[in-house]
Amino acid sequence: MNFYEHQDRARRRTLWLVTCFGLAIVSIIVALNAVALVAVNASARQPVTLQAWLAGSTWAWIAAGVVGVISAGSIYTTLRLSGGGPALADMVGARRVDPATADPGERRLQNVVEEMSIASGTPVPALYVLDDEPGINAFVAGTRPSETVMVVTRGALETFDRQELQGVVAHEYSHIFNNDMSLNLSLMGVLAGLMLMAQIGRLMLRSGAHGRSRNSGQFALLGIAVLVIGYIGLFFGKLIQAAVSRQREFLADASAVQFTRDNQGIASALWKIGQAVDGSLLANRHAEDLGHFCFGTPVQAAFAGLLATHPPIAARIAAVNPGFRPLPTAPGVAMPAAGASAADGLGTSGFAAGNATAAAAPTWSEFEAGSVAAPPPAAVADSVGTLSPRQVAFGQALVEKLPVTLHERLHQREGALQVLCALLVNAAARGAHDTVYDLVQSHRADLVAGLPELVGAVRDLPPAARLPLAQLAMPSLKLLEAAERRRVVTLVKSIIVADRQFTVFEFALLCLLRDHLADAATRKPPVRFFDFAAVDEDLRLLLSVLARHGHGDEAAAAAAYLRAWRPFGFGDGGLLAREACTMSALGRSLERLARLSPLLKKNVIQAAADCVIDDGRITVAEGELLQAIALTLDCPLPPLI
Repeated sequence: MNFYEHQDRARRRTLWLVTCFGLAIVSIIVALNAVALVAVNASARQPVTLQAWLAGSTWAWIAAGVVGVISAGSIYTTLRLSGGGPALADMVGARRVDPATADPGERRLQNVVEEMSIASGTPVPALYVLDDEPGINAFVAGTRPSETVMVVTRGALETFDRQELQGVVAHEYSHIFNNDMSLNLSLMGVLAGLMLMAQIGRLMLRSGAHGRSRNSGQFALLGIAVLVIGYIGLFFGKLIQAAVSRQREFLADASAVQFTRDNQGIASALWKIGQAVDGSLLANRHAEDLGHFCFGTPVQAAFAGLLATHPPIAARIAAVNPGFRPLPTAPGVAMPAAGASAADGLGTSGFAAGNATAAAAPTWSEFEAGSVAAPPPAAVADSVGTLSPRQVAFGQALVEKLPVTLHERLHQREGALQVLCALLVNAAARGAHDTVYDLVQSHRADLVAGLPELVGAVRDLPPAARLPLAQLAMPSLKLLEAAERRRVVTLVKSIIVADRQFTVFEFALLCLLRDHLADAATRKPPVRFFDFAAVDEDLRLLLSVLARHGHGDEAAAAAAYLRAWRPFGFGDGGLLAREACTMSALGRSLERLARLSPLLKKNVIQAAADCVIDDGRITVAEGELLQAIALTLDCPLPPLI
């Protein structure tokens, strides 16, 4: 099953979850009405028939009460989590990791996550730590990749070595790719509603038990009925939650091995959880709600075989590494010395000793070429939501090769903005450099100090590093206040306009800023279109822009366009005129295409690649353009290096 199928399955599972939720509410209404009818008949002189009961209004009031209570619980939790991943991290009391942290464990986590994000084309998630949790655990949460958070316990940071941490991070990235995060948030809302019903039953029972009126006993009995029926509904809700979660954990473990080409790291991480005193258990009061989010089981489940959100550790280890034998614990990780590479002391080329991939990893010089042999368009589309050893090596090499000054600036709010400005200076026409500096100074005078040094550092990096560098700046920029984020976007647009040319990198950068810094960045575009007929003009514009970008000759552009256009079955709609193929128009069309169902997005990315890849090679700019398109469609495309 590929990325698009996983995304579509997650969407359909959400609909299935809503259906099950509706059936649970109906079942509770029927059960409570049955209890009420029996109670009435027990004390009535004249028995009430079912027909008479339904002819009255009591059953409707019971139904309205059940719907109101359960909906209130679900809506409250859903609204509380409307901010996505950051809202959940705040709810459980996690601390946001300062991008400029000096803590060795946090630095190591930061480097591993940055490497994985570059390799997969996925936005760098915000990192959080549960400081008071000795249990070994981690989870990701969010409504879309651009606002994902990764939460790690202090126990995990202190227990895992780099190789094990890589396995766990790769496991969590599988959940990002497969859209498990959105389903997890939906499950949390559903279970909160069912839990509220049971809690109200408990409250009614206590009130009746302590009451002194003649009706107190009946009220207590009704409370028992509500409590029992509520918990039965909750039991079946958790049963569904556990069944869904267990299968996803096996899949994420297998994906982690596929991504890192290393089955020792994740197997060793699981083994350490099994050996630890606290295991993966959490003391957090929301631990039970987080069961289906976490890497390991956060609470001891009743009816462990049925309600366990995770398979047994031994079964998970056997699935990824049948012949696993624990290795001696790696020594602690030392911080890099001043002037050393950002990744020094954190594992050569990113992998811990014993990982066979490191020996076969490509050298940095292989990534410095301006173009590479192009894969078939279908292979480009299939690469979404996955990564190869070569891409992993690229991510590790880039983080390792970044000059210390540049790496440190990326982890500071003002420094990240300076790096962004340096990238734009390098992208601008030479005659416009002074204008760019003036615009930066008008935004904030202190940003100009040290900017020439950063411009030189960025210029020394290969072109393939431009977009990943911008991605690494996003976590720090997202820490800015909302008004300042808007000013940053305005500044970038002003710089882009300054030299009267709109390059592919600048377009890709705007896509990145819109997905991270815009006010609506946390909101996932809803699926609205289930066939291409509703977006045929948007497709036509997208393919026209791509054909004209890659082919200066009119005939070659028309041929590339038709090759990509015809499979959609809309006839021979002609290549749009050059003046219609603007980047701003492309941005608007991509926003509509982002509302296509997941399975249709694969055809869009494949057609886009077909337009760009014509001469058997793909340039850095062409790769950036494809990544920008995929980013807007919420389809993480790894770098085509």
